[in-house]
Amino acid sequence: MKILVVEDNNACMIFLHETLTNMGGIDSIAIESASTGEDGLQKYKTAMSSDNPFKLIFMDIMLPGIDGLQTLEKIRAHENNLQLTESQKVKVIITTALDDSTKASRAFFQGGAISYMTKPTTSAKIIDELKKFGFM
Repeated sequence: MKILVVEDNNACMIFLHETLTNMGGIDSIAIESASTGEDGLQKYKTAMSSDNPFKLIFMDIMLPGIDGLQTLEKIRAHENNLQLTESQKVKVIITTALDDSTKASRAFFQGGAISYMTKPTTSAKIIDELKKFGFM
């Protein structure tokens, strides 16, 4: 499974990489990283044009340049232009230090996120989310 982590905080990025790499239960996991929304969007588009797109994105909201919600909305617009079905669209888990119901609503309703996790989080919570959505 191919995963993209879009996170500008190096400690959080390392934590997600280690959690995802060491969790087991997923065959052949490949993780890529981006530290800006623009870089995450470009990596997503590059993967979509290949025959190996991302299955899951962990997206931080507070990013330099375009934020995570804007990035997610651009990803969804790209998928809509490609006329992808819901099952073909990448699954996105929002990770943020913001406990903000307005941003959470936007992530779910405008961005189609499957989950909204506030930081700090734990490896157990991440694994629970992955199990809940059938990734493990």
